[in-house]
Amino acid sequence: MFQQEAGVPAGSGKTDTISLAQRPSKGRQEKPFTRQQVVSDVVGTMTSGSGCGVVLVGEHGAGKSFIAQRALEQLGDDYLVVQVRGSSISSKLPYGALSVLLNDLDSSHLEHPLMVLRGLTQLLHTKAQGRPIVIFVDNAHDLDDLSCMMVAQLSAGGHVTLLAACVDLPHVGGDIMGLWKDDLLRRVDLEPFDFAETAETLNQEYGGHFSHTAARALWSASGGNALFLHSLAREQIKLSTIVRQGGVWVLNDRPIALTGEVRDVIKARLNRLSPGQRDVFELLALAGAVPLQTLMGIFNPQDMDNLQERGLINVSHDHPPMVSVANPVTATIVAGVVPPGRSAELRRRLTAVLANTEQAEPAGSADVAWALDCGEQISTETALTAARLANNASDPTSALRFVHEIDGVGATAGVAIESAQAHIAVNNDESARRVLRGLESTGGADLPLVEWVALQLLYAELDQRGPGASAAARARLDLVRVRLAAPTVEDPAALEAARELLCLAEGKLAAFEGRHSDVLALLPDRNPGLATETGILTASLLCEAMAVSGDVLDAMALGKQVIAAAATVPLADRTMREIRGRFLLLMLLSAKFRDASAFLSATSATDEPQARLGGMFEIGQGVIDLHNGHLDGAIPRLEAGMWQLRAQDPDALSGLATAACAYATALAGDEEKATQLLTDVTRPQRQGSWLVRRLTRYFELCSLAELGQRASAIRTLATEADSDADAGAPATGLLFLSAAARLGDRQLCQKLDGIAGQVTGQFALLCLRLADGVKEFASEQLLAVAKDADGAGNAVFARDVARRAVYCANEAGNRIALRISQRTEQSLDDKFGSPKNGLHSLTTSTLTARECEVAVRAAAGASNRKIAEQMHVSVRTVEGHLYQVYAKLHVASRSELKDVISSPAASARIG
Repeated sequence: MFQQEAGVPAGSGKTDTISLAQRPSKGRQEKPFTRQQVVSDVVGTMTSGSGCGVVLVGEHGAGKSFIAQRALEQLGDDYLVVQVRGSSISSKLPYGALSVLLNDLDSSHLEHPLMVLRGLTQLLHTKAQGRPIVIFVDNAHDLDDLSCMMVAQLSAGGHVTLLAACVDLPHVGGDIMGLWKDDLLRRVDLEPFDFAETAETLNQEYGGHFSHTAARALWSASGGNALFLHSLAREQIKLSTIVRQGGVWVLNDRPIALTGEVRDVIKARLNRLSPGQRDVFELLALAGAVPLQTLMGIFNPQDMDNLQERGLINVSHDHPPMVSVANPVTATIVAGVVPPGRSAELRRRLTAVLANTEQAEPAGSADVAWALDCGEQISTETALTAARLANNASDPTSALRFVHEIDGVGATAGVAIESAQAHIAVNNDESARRVLRGLESTGGADLPLVEWVALQLLYAELDQRGPGASAAARARLDLVRVRLAAPTVEDPAALEAARELLCLAEGKLAAFEGRHSDVLALLPDRNPGLATETGILTASLLCEAMAVSGDVLDAMALGKQVIAAAATVPLADRTMREIRGRFLLLMLLSAKFRDASAFLSATSATDEPQARLGGMFEIGQGVIDLHNGHLDGAIPRLEAGMWQLRAQDPDALSGLATAACAYATALAGDEEKATQLLTDVTRPQRQGSWLVRRLTRYFELCSLAELGQRASAIRTLATEADSDADAGAPATGLLFLSAAARLGDRQLCQKLDGIAGQVTGQFALLCLRLADGVKEFASEQLLAVAKDADGAGNAVFARDVARRAVYCANEAGNRIALRISQRTEQSLDDKFGSPKNGLHSLTTSTLTARECEVAVRAAAGASNRKIAEQMHVSVRTVEGHLYQVYAKLHVASRSELKDVISSPAASARIG
């Protein structure tokens, strides 16, 4: 057998080697890993007997070697695996990569390539002892020509199966390249991890679920590169930038720290660029985006083409086209390591070209920051524009820096507003108020009307954020409305824009307080323009008001238009976060779980910063999994979201996350944990919007119902439903009443009929069918409702409806319908896996607790005497209980009882 060793050709340093690939011993259990299917496909190709093998193609750190090693492990000891590693040193020596293997040949075999091939073939077959041979060539792009020829000839001749890994196929030697061109070698491209693969990898590697924010931060910083990803994760955990909370991983209240191993790797890669490529890359890292035409006036276009081919820079389709570094995090690291003198020289080269264009001033926040670092003076207008761009991009630190460059800070409304916005972004409301008060004390009363309005609207936003301060915000908006209605000499266009902003602010406040009828009155036009940020926000608010008021179908149609329009209009991060979060809330409210899941996945897969997604993306999939009965996925997602929102919660969703997590743990049967979480819900915290508060209350009451407070929870659910319906919010009223009706009596189902008729959409139709089925005691109809609800991703609804079907079939004395209903209920209960789910309907509506215990033991096969011993009662008592059980469940024997009660979870609960 081959021994693992290092070959050292004469006159060189250490080179890479030929060796046996290391494989685990039989019986070793490998933990799951990402891209297992890729490994399976590679193994399938290599063992199929067709072709010469597989070549893995991907950037440095893409995971080629990992995939190859996992594939080789699956081949096992039935194959002889020989590893060849190319290197920059061995590539300069004839047969350099094969030197160790050639040491085993007689020197006479090295006189001609044909003799080398013959000798290698004989040597490999001797060592294989009849087994198939696999050659794994790592860094195939660094093979010398003769080694490449030998490997290709061995493969083409059928002596070995080739598994090669390379950075890019065009740089692989012509002989191996020829195998691919002749369709003898299958190419497998390893692209960077997408977000789903990144999250999966992190969860598997570190033994705990990563929050959406933490996973996306690492994904964005690593560019999906597997090597970078793990280096970054280790570094951030070491620095406590990412911390473990309650078994999950969350991003702390500071950004990813770009230090340590990743910084060193990026610096090393930068050093591998040619001088011209490095100049381009460093300038773009410092300047942000630069017009293509400007860049071509400074650098050699060939250098730019090479960088673009390697995916290091992007050229936009804007007019004019803009060039930027592909990975913003890489740009940040590179910008931080450029020496001051070199930075100044690159700045001089850029400004020399810009001096002959219309763009004399720096543009973009990165460009302005670079100009300041180089000691340039910037105008007030440039600094203010940069501050606005930084605020829109969720970079309040840079915004404050730019504001501080302006002489007489606070002297203008624009400066004060950008400064206040930056303070609000970091939850420093008091500093924001000080800035606004400072403006007022230095002539705020003399501000032009439009600037005064902008100032008052920002004050109102601050008022709304405070506890119980909505009344103050409303009074301030009333004051603005009065002044805008008065005669004025202001520019009519500016005045109209101010009125639109006031209308939007009033709509936001009304929605925040739950006055959705006021939103509809403020926005009577059901087709608002979607070409501006104000128009998109206005339409989003209208969408919420329509849905809450019962017009769910039209609201969802408008919501889709809003999301589509948002992709075509430049929007601030906070605006995008608001409309996406609102759209997700409305899909969850109307039980459109499959649509919501698709929206979450598609949006999370984009390379936008997390700041444009928002808190609902932390918990949305967890809420969907909860309703679908996938508690193994729901609980870690909701826990991670809950802890993440306690660290960073710009949308005040922490309470909702905690309540949803409580409900999931209650469904799973963890009463202690669910109770503690419900206690956390009641603790003081920043108040969310009315809709967020209603959903929080819904999950809270559903949790209580699962925790044994069923009767009181049902009464409160019904009361909450009446309150919302009376307030003109039938959609949330339907949510509360549907839960009460599923758990309660026929009278509630009759009320459900009335409120469901006020709401459009599939969920309302399900509720109508539920009400009809209960009124008619139609178990078959209820089972059809349960089936459709489960198919729509609402297994919680389906489970409760199936329990109603059991009750109705039992009351009707229909033994066949009872058996079918019991099996349906059992299959739905099994989804949740809680020990308390198995016989829920029996214990609450059919059998007493004592009868249930006897029934479970009897169905498990225990004799009457054994049951009596276990329960410390007489045999006669057991017989009496069984008599009642048989009568109530309409069964005649233990075997029939077993058909009705077949719950391992329930048996475990008793035993």
